[in-house]
Amino acid sequence: MTFRCAHPDFSVRSIIDDQVFPVSRKALCTSEVFCNMFSCCDDSTSEKSEQSLDLAENSASLSLLLTLLHSPPELPIQSNHKSWDLPASLDTDSSVIPLPILPQLFSLADKYALPDSVTKALCGHLLVHAPTNPLFVYGFAVSAGFSDVASKSCRWLKPMASYSKEEIEMIPTVEAYHKVIRLQDARVKTLKRMLLEEEIFPHGYGACPSHLNETKAIWHAARINLARKIETLTDVAGEMEDLLSERPIRDCTACRKACTAAVEMLRYKCRKAPRTFRHLQNSES
Repeated sequence: MTFRCAHPDFSVRSIIDDQVFPVSRKALCTSEVFCNMFSCCDDSTSEKSEQSLDLAENSASLSLLLTLLHSPPELPIQSNHKSWDLPASLDTDSSVIPLPILPQLFSLADKYALPDSVTKALCGHLLVHAPTNPLFVYGFAVSAGFSDVASKSCRWLKPMASYSKEEIEMIPTVEAYHKVIRLQDARVKTLKRMLLEEEIFPHGYGACPSHLNETKAIWHAARINLARKIETLTDVAGEMEDLLSERPIRDCTACRKACTAAVEMLRYKCRKAPRTFRHLQNSES
């Protein structure tokens, strides 16, 4: 994030690096800290263009702060995707703020009392990184008190047992860790129940007279086998969809149609399995 001000009328100097940044006084005043600072100063005897403010920030931090003030971030495009079914691709999206600098931006926004809209936008950028860095995003969101981001980001967490001790330490509290354990347990149980309840020929509908027993046996064996292996991120419908390539389902129009319908129904139902803490509360109520 490189800072530039198109129409400066003020300057801010980094005491640490002795670097001066031409800035807009109006932009600085969107910070409650700077606004209060200016209101307490009597500048009637000097020209605004000659005024300067010294801050005990290094030039890199100051550049980030001034960028937030002069060009407040907007919500990334991905954050408007309501379903959040697929991880966002960040490789070519320059509008997404890189994850490594987000913690510092949050710190600066808090330190200098920037508008809530800035923090909200930063939360949107943080959440976009959840599909690829769920543990970091969840841990940071919990630490910072961003409960909505924490709740939404936990849906991409792998089973807790798959993380190392060092990785788990990113989660700041036992309570936050336990909430994920409960959510993942509820999700796995729900997915198993949905899978085992789904029939390929429900109530005999669409039954194939030629392969009825064989197709039912294949479907039943597959769901029993999958139920033993389900984890929180398992694509249950996707796994069962593999049956479309097996005989007789592959070669029989009726069996293939029934299998496709059962898989799609399973996919629809699995979307309702608990994914966030809000869903967990609903399932327990």
